[in-house]
Amino acid sequence: MEDGRLHRYKHFRFGCSAMMSVPKYFAAVLLASFVSLPALAADLKDPTDRSLDLCLQDPNNGSTGDQTACETKALASYDKRMNLAYSKLLKELPPPAAQDLKSAQRSWIAYRDLEAKARESLFETRKGSMYAPMEADAEVALTKERTLLLERYVRVLDIDGP
Repeated sequence: MEDGRLHRYKHFRFGCSAMMSVPKYFAAVLLASFVSLPALAADLKDPTDRSLDLCLQDPNNGSTGDQTACETKALASYDKRMNLAYSKLLKELPPPAAQDLKSAQRSWIAYRDLEAKARESLFETRKGSMYAPMEADAEVALTKERTLLLERYVRVLDIDGP
């Protein structure tokens, strides 16, 4: 190829000018993607998690009672979301699959209740008010996990319908 055509080809092929070499171009693209990752991650974060983080970081919520209240709000949010997803799944799934989901949810509730009993026993062995928000956080984590799973199932159904 003659020099003029080669220059145009490089510009078209790599999307960069002759002044910027290919490695510099890729380095610039890579840098731009890393700079935007934290903003993207913040947008992808679960809304209940975002609210919980804001609540816990609020200087007015510095006491263990306030922190426990933040966790309690998050638990209520996840519980509401879980029930919405569960209800939607029951409505959209064929009867055999809905029955399997009911059985699984009942088993999960039994597990959750037994886990709560074990958690309470563990935290009763600890002294100090700092453990109250930790105990509440453990309960939130368990419900969050189930909520996100059921919401994923809803998204699966949304792909092609029931």
